[in-house]
Amino acid sequence: MENFMGSTIKWEHTMRKLNTPFSVSTYPRGSFMGTIVWGYPIPLSTIWYDNGDIYFEKNEIACIRKFLEYKYNKDKKYPSKISRNIFSVVEKMKQQRINTQNINDLNSLVNLLDTNSEYFFKLIGYISFRGAVQMCDVLEEKIINVIYFRSAEINEINKVKDYQAALTLPLYPSVVTEEKIDSLKLAKNFSGLSKDRQKKVINEYIEKYEWLSYHWLVGKPLDTDEIRNKLLSLEKKSDEDLKQISDDKKNQEKEITAIVKRLRFNDEEMRLLKEFRVWIFMRTFIKDNINLAGYKLLPILGKIANKVGLPEEDIVWLTYDEIANINNIKLEEAHKLIIKRKKGFSAGTIGNKLIFNDFSKYNVQNKLQKISKEQNVKGSIAFKGVVKGIVRVVMFPRDQEKLKQGEILVTSMTTPDYLPAMGRASAFVTDEGGITCHAAIIAREMKKPCVIGTKIATKMFKDGDLVEVDANNGTVKILN
Repeated sequence: MENFMGSTIKWEHTMRKLNTPFSVSTYPRGSFMGTIVWGYPIPLSTIWYDNGDIYFEKNEIACIRKFLEYKYNKDKKYPSKISRNIFSVVEKMKQQRINTQNINDLNSLVNLLDTNSEYFFKLIGYISFRGAVQMCDVLEEKIINVIYFRSAEINEINKVKDYQAALTLPLYPSVVTEEKIDSLKLAKNFSGLSKDRQKKVINEYIEKYEWLSYHWLVGKPLDTDEIRNKLLSLEKKSDEDLKQISDDKKNQEKEITAIVKRLRFNDEEMRLLKEFRVWIFMRTFIKDNINLAGYKLLPILGKIANKVGLPEEDIVWLTYDEIANINNIKLEEAHKLIIKRKKGFSAGTIGNKLIFNDFSKYNVQNKLQKISKEQNVKGSIAFKGVVKGIVRVVMFPRDQEKLKQGEILVTSMTTPDYLPAMGRASAFVTDEGGITCHAAIIAREMKKPCVIGTKIATKMFKDGDLVEVDANNGTVKILN
């Protein structure tokens, strides 16, 4: 297989998570939209999903980075233009109202899906290695150079890592913080409310946040009893916790202000820092809102499934084009496809075309290191702290329920659908990721020790291992 440059594809493993044929099949159309918005001179969409493992084409990732560097050097306002565009798309998507009532004809439902998928596809165009991660990395490299230079000027280059960690705070709170604040507000005096009023409060929470329990249109409705118990558990300290969140934000901003003043950032460097912090936020913001946009499509997909005789949860095991042409697929054939794909499937895009089950593992570059159990696992520090606890290795979001309160989450890379497990965990350890990755951002918001980029944590540790996560030094070691 050849890449867009005509040379042999070099696959680079980026993460491990569950996808469905529906989600993988949306990449080509989303990538095409992204090409237009980012302003790339050629479409870039080479990706391979193989039974949970996700690979990108190494040369393509490097190419996207070069495109973004070129665009930034040509126009310093380029990042802000893209971020404003994203905010605009998200705002329009949130205002979108999809009404499936009185629409029972199959062709009409398929047309409704097509006409209401615009924002979903647009947001896919901004995601991950096609731009958002690289944009953040481009700005990060530039701000790190500033930190090094300014620190050296005042003979404090030994504090570079501390300054860097402090300045990588997202400019805006993520949905994790928003949900925590709203939950604490709803929890105030919750036990004193009448049953009818409690029910309204719970429904208010579900209406606003049920989409968080879905990822790529896969998930389950929130349980009202779980929400009730959650609000009751938060009630006692709701005022105290709300104040703590507010104080923490103020103190973090004060620290940033003090650092940029001490390092004597000029106006251009301040503008760069602000843009960088916006794009740290964007890395999770885009993924979160893809999930929200997908959640809005579920009623249409559910009706299509019911119309053709499929369980609602099975419809996402068909591709977008298969659903668009559902009239041409016999129910028996659809069942066979779904059963086969649930056992595992390989699919991806090359040249912006979807390919199923035609990838070769022989081209995968497996760079995992070998290490003995006596050695420490080392990585980068995302949030400091030391925690001892039991390991739970969670490779897919569907398995996160096995992680109990206070255990240590070990995974390849976190995504928004890991949030329930992250809320219960006492610390996070990941194979992949840098200081601005999802796990690092959430660790800082949740104030939980986090070691990222270990490369081998999921290979080293097993469920039940007693380990010490020393996020002050970036190490994880087995105690028993």
